[in-house]
Amino acid sequence: MVMDVQVVESLRARDAQAFCLLIERLQQPITGYLHRLVGNREVALDLAQDTFLQVYKEIGKTSPDLVLGAWIYRIATNYGLRYLNRRRLRHFVGLDDPSCPEDFNIHLMAPGPENQAETRILVHETLLKMKPQDAACLHLHYGSGFTYDEIGRVLSMTPEAVRKRVTRSVEKFRALYEESTQTGS
Repeated sequence: MVMDVQVVESLRARDAQAFCLLIERLQQPITGYLHRLVGNREVALDLAQDTFLQVYKEIGKTSPDLVLGAWIYRIATNYGLRYLNRRRLRHFVGLDDPSCPEDFNIHLMAPGPENQAETRILVHETLLKMKPQDAACLHLHYGSGFTYDEIGRVLSMTPEAVRKRVTRSVEKFRALYEESTQTGS
C-alpha cells in the first residue's frame, strides 16, 4: 500500500520513469488478462495500450490513496467489456462474417498433447458464451489469482457479490462446457 502511494504520487507528478516502470511491471499481466477476456491477442494488445493511455490521462484526477493495481484492472476490464459488447452487437446486426472465426493465436498456447489444445479451445469458446462480466470474474479469480476483495475493486462490487457471481459463473461455465463436450462444439 505504501508502495502504491509513492507510485501514484510519482505518476501524478508526470514522472516518465515511474510510468515506464509501471508499464514494464503490468503490461504483460494486463495484456494476458485482456487476451483471455476477449480471445484475440492483437485486440488485447490494443486494449492494453488504451488502458495505459487512460491511466496516464486520468491519474491526476485520482485520490492519493488509490489502489493502483485494482484501478488499472478496472480500466482494462471496462475496455475489454466494451469491446465484447460492440463485437456481439456487430455479430447480431450481421456486420461480422461468421465464416471467419476468431484467431486463437495457436503459438500462444502452452505446448502439449493435442487434446490439451482442444480443451483450451473449448474453455475459450465456453467463456465467450457467458456474459462478459461473469467471464471477467472467472478470468480475474482463476486466471489472474485475484481475491474477491480485489475483484470487487476492479468491478465496483462488494466482495460478497463477487463471491456469489464467481460461484454462479462456475456453475454456468460447467453446464455450458459439459454441453459443448457432449454436442461436439
